Amino acid sequence: MAHTDQSVGTLISISGTLASIGLALVAILTAKTSIDHIETAADDFFLFSSFGFLFAVVLGYLALKNNGNGKGGSLATMAEVVFCVSLLGAVIGALLMLYTLV
Repeated sequence: MAHTDQSVGTLISISGTLASIGLALVAILTAKTSIDHIETAADDFFLFSSFGFLFAVVLGYLALKNNGNGKGGSLATMAEVVFCVSLLGAVIGALLMLYTLV
């Protein structure tokens, strides 16, 4: 699939939003007085997925800047892969949080 400036721009915007949501969840979890092992694991998943989303923002930005030469497409593909892995980490963190509520 061809990468357009609009698709990479959307990826940057969504990644930035999800990174800030993940960091807010980390702050909420660490503010709790008692946190168990599963919540600690969920906290780690949210933290590392937030770092991944921030890395996807950087890769997307570089893909937009290098759109004229051959590196733009590969950087956009890398940004998509990092985004998907980070999204999977956020989903696992959310499932762990749901598990602690049950």
